[in-house]
Amino acid sequence: MPGARLLSFVGLILTAAVLLPASGARGAVAQPPSLNALLVSYAPVLVLHPAERFKPVPVDGYLADSDLEQKDPATGLWQKIDEPLPVGPSGAGLRLNQRLCDPSDGIAAISCYASAQVAHGVTGSMDYGAAFRRGNRIALQYWLFYPYDAYSPTVPAGQIWQVHEGDWESVSVILDNEGTPLWVGLSRHSEGARRAWATAPKRGTHPLVYVALGSHANYFDAGVQIFSPLWVPKQLIQIIRSLGALPADHTGKGRVVKPVVFHVNATTPKWMAFAGTWGETQYLHARAGQDPVPLGSGPRGPAFHEQWRRPVSDVMSWPVR
Repeated sequence: MPGARLLSFVGLILTAAVLLPASGARGAVAQPPSLNALLVSYAPVLVLHPAERFKPVPVDGYLADSDLEQKDPATGLWQKIDEPLPVGPSGAGLRLNQRLCDPSDGIAAISCYASAQVAHGVTGSMDYGAAFRRGNRIALQYWLFYPYDAYSPTVPAGQIWQVHEGDWESVSVILDNEGTPLWVGLSRHSEGARRAWATAPKRGTHPLVYVALGSHANYFDAGVQIFSPLWVPKQLIQIIRSLGALPADHTGKGRVVKPVVFHVNATTPKWMAFAGTWGETQYLHARAGQDPVPLGSGPRGPAFHEQWRRPVSDVMSWPVR
């Protein structure tokens, strides 16, 4: 009978309602936090050296002060081009040149770059956050931008220095699929180092990172950080030693900054897809009375690093320190 079949159907629905747990009831499977929530929860806290003039800032001021340049194949000279910042492969041969200051001035240029940043009225600090799922792991990346890198093996800086514009550094947190943190990875020079979450310094859920004076390399503690050939070329170590200096970074317990997380991906904001370099020529100065030596180009943006392409496996290849 139609009525009987209807009553039977209603009975099945009522039985299912009794057997299935209500939303939020005891025994319900908890959902892992969202990637955006994880990015906020594990954002790093930075400890700068007492003598540091720069902090990680938004890129907007640097972009506003920079010219887009292209090398003339006939003369080998860089020339300004009046075009919007290109995205994708078309920008690979271009560079940004902060027009107000000159890195060939080395340590003496620090005040120029610092004043240029102050002129933009930035009071806070920022990092650019991205999250990735790879297999059974989650990688959180925090990219830190400094307008100027001015490294010297001595404090205060002496005749030996290496400088470049547009410094990109990073902090990574590797978690399992449920959002439990496992590792912290810190960039330093051309590579990085990692430490188990349980033994890494923290403030609550936030990794505590000590930023080296001038170079902005990241470390797990304060003090003199002797270079390893794992992340600094042996040739540079040898040059510094030959000049009677200690090849090392210097971290200290200066001001503490808590950057606000700004979410990015490979194409948003548009500058993330700029394939050129963030800065003009790098320079190395070794001896008094000698001119600085050109030492390659500026760094590329976050999406053009191996760490971005392999967010878990690259960090996990770094040595444990």
